Amino acid sequence: MLTREEAIARARSVGSAAYDVHLDFTPPGDTFRSLTTVTFEAEPGTTTFLDLVGAVRRLEVNGRVANAAEAHHDGRVALVDLDGATTVTVEADCDYRTDGQGIHRFVDPEDGSVYLYSQFAADDARRAFACFDQPDIKGTFAFTVTAPSAWTVVSNSPTPEPDAVEGEEANRWTFAPTVPLPCYVAAVVAGPYASAGGTLTSTKGEIPARVYGRANLADHLDADEMIATVQAGLTLFEDVFGVPYPYEKYDQIFVPEYNLGAMENAGCVTFSEDRLVFRSRASDAMREFRTNVTLHELSHQWFGNLVTMRWWDDLWLNESFAEFMGAWATSKVTPWTDSWVTFTAERKSIAYVQDQLPTTHPIVAQVLDTEATVSAFDMITYAKGASALKQLVAFVGEDRFFAGVHAYLTRYSHGNATLADFLDELEEITGHNLDAWAGAWLETPGPSTLRPVIEERDGLVTALWIAQDVPAAYPMYRPHQVRVAGYVHDAAASRFDEAWSADVTVDGSLTEVLSAAGEVRPDLLLVNDRDLTYAKIVLDDASIATVTAHIADLRDPMALGLVLDALWHMVRDAQLPAATYIDAVLTALPGITNSETTQSHLRTVVTALSRYVPPAAAAAQTADAAGRLWDVLTDAPAGSDLQLQSLKGFARLASTSEHAARLAALADGDEHLTGLDIDTDLRWELLAGLAACGEDVDKRSAAALADDPGAIGRRRAAGVKAAHATPEAKREAWEMLVRPDAPVANAVQYEVALGLVRAADPDLLLSLVPTILDELTEYYAQNEGFVGKRVAAYVFPAFAAGRIEGLDTTLDEWLATHADAPSVLRKVVTEGTDEVRRALRAQETAAE
Repeated sequence: MLTREEAIARARSVGSAAYDVHLDFTPPGDTFRSLTTVTFEAEPGTTTFLDLVGAVRRLEVNGRVANAAEAHHDGRVALVDLDGATTVTVEADCDYRTDGQGIHRFVDPEDGSVYLYSQFAADDARRAFACFDQPDIKGTFAFTVTAPSAWTVVSNSPTPEPDAVEGEEANRWTFAPTVPLPCYVAAVVAGPYASAGGTLTSTKGEIPARVYGRANLADHLDADEMIATVQAGLTLFEDVFGVPYPYEKYDQIFVPEYNLGAMENAGCVTFSEDRLVFRSRASDAMREFRTNVTLHELSHQWFGNLVTMRWWDDLWLNESFAEFMGAWATSKVTPWTDSWVTFTAERKSIAYVQDQLPTTHPIVAQVLDTEATVSAFDMITYAKGASALKQLVAFVGEDRFFAGVHAYLTRYSHGNATLADFLDELEEITGHNLDAWAGAWLETPGPSTLRPVIEERDGLVTALWIAQDVPAAYPMYRPHQVRVAGYVHDAAASRFDEAWSADVTVDGSLTEVLSAAGEVRPDLLLVNDRDLTYAKIVLDDASIATVTAHIADLRDPMALGLVLDALWHMVRDAQLPAATYIDAVLTALPGITNSETTQSHLRTVVTALSRYVPPAAAAAQTADAAGRLWDVLTDAPAGSDLQLQSLKGFARLASTSEHAARLAALADGDEHLTGLDIDTDLRWELLAGLAACGEDVDKRSAAALADDPGAIGRRRAAGVKAAHATPEAKREAWEMLVRPDAPVANAVQYEVALGLVRAADPDLLLSLVPTILDELTEYYAQNEGFVGKRVAAYVFPAFAAGRIEGLDTTLDEWLATHADAPSVLRKVVTEGTDEVRRALRAQETAAE
């Protein structure tokens, strides 16, 4: 673990480095050979260290052999009393990983093929070679890779023709040195990957582009689509940034068992095959998500790779910007023109949830050490940051914003920068002092809430104010550029019409909308129409009554998305019974045209039923919701996205023997839905629903696995097994996670954890709660980092709120008695405890 203070001190004495890295993937066993020569300038008298996790075989400093046993401990290679030009050579054996970090090794169960990929963010380059593993010591990387001759090897530089290794069935690939890069975006991918290629047209000429994936997924790489999306984004970004694409090629590689959606390694972007290779029919939401991610990662090549944050405090400079550019570009150059509606429905809504937690943080967060970076990758950094940038663009103007970005990218090209550097360039271009803006938006946590205060007489508005509520712990009133709109319901035409609107700058606790006086009192009032700012909104009583009765008539995608999101957060804030929200979603569902709005709200309906409905009413309300969803499914147009998503939602809500019979009939082929094939992945969804209903699905699962025998099928089968509604199956799933007979890969752990907490009757899980809490630290100790955090969050017993008396007190006691637990795990438990209390308050509101 590297602290921020250590990183600052090391960067003062070592400004940059050149790496010559030889990786040999041919030795048998669970390790690979790493030989690294690092060249750098050191201030006279410097004592510093290289980062390396591995077993050092040989250490030389300026040609002299050093005592490796003395110098290497706790993941660091000590370098003492340096003077000027320094060359360090480290030969080591490093471990292959199965947790998605360092060099991850995947063995394909179908044919035994081995696939490798690197994931070095945030500080796991040290697991592959000796380096200064921090973002502000950039280096050039010359990779040489020895691997089996049947493999393909890809890195940041263009792939060279390999040389045969004499006497071995191996080749050696010698890559040209890169331009300066931070360690975390260096990359090596190796294995018998299949690929398809093309070229990109840049302002600097033709750029080779290829798409890679496992050989048995070669038919599903959608290479033409992936490259076409990059081309559209490349043309747009080079135009608005005014800076040519910085690298020599652009490869996109789908890799197995990936923790993230994707990673922006310079010119060598890795994507999750689990989420983004579509071997079965994907929802429109997932197809749009892949398009957005593709453009998100492309924008990182400038913002993050070309210009890099100095330390993880400024992670937002990477992720907020890429999040904004992904949605912005998707709306500009792809068929998904309503991508901001998608953003509202999913990413932004999650940010509101995270921003209300006791662990919330500013967009520009204090990251004290590399362990804490795991917690920094959240929707506050991504979606709240992107929303803040959207407000900034509205404030300074799009043209001037991108002019500032151009100046920033040009001045700090191939270097590092901070928030202050970015704002300086924008201030120079725009003429605005942005200190107050940064203080309110980037440096203050917590969401604002906007709500209307309205006076009326004889059907007209006599006065309208927008109240801004802010968290007591962070009493900062932000400036908001908003559009207020009043809609009237036309019952005869079954539609809503906009009656009037006003552009308003909200600043302070109460802002009057002067132009609203004399306007018709609307049936639906939206104080953030078009979703121009980052703020939760509260609907007034008349608006709630209107949408409760007529939400099916609200057709505008953004207005409908805003209303549903407002209802959802009002439920979470115990201002509205969960049943009102659930009814609104199910009523609106047939008329929703944005796929992500459908997908997100079907997911949150599941959460509302399992947590925010009083336990005594949950079974009946869940059964009713599933029945209504089945009706939507049967009425949906054949082959529609609604039909697909309704079936997936029904499988997730199924809870009765009647529901199980319907799932079984579809899974067994006894019943068919016109326009919707029960393909491989949909079949697994149905089986998981059957298992959660308590049906014995062992034979069906075995048959499905025989038809889908690869890694994805085995992972899905493990999830179905964990979902089986018996105490024995649940305990076995937990044992598999905490005390496995053999290492369990990250992707399998995620599937098992999700299956474990899935049950039509949550009471089935209650006896396991004490065991999970008692053994959570034992589990995390074996799975520190991204995997441990994700699984711990999945299995956290928020489902037991209202079902186990005093659960919140028990969780408080856990925190008190585990003060020395890793900070990431304590964060998971702290957030889970807050969710339990939120669920209890919501249940009380629903009961009232």
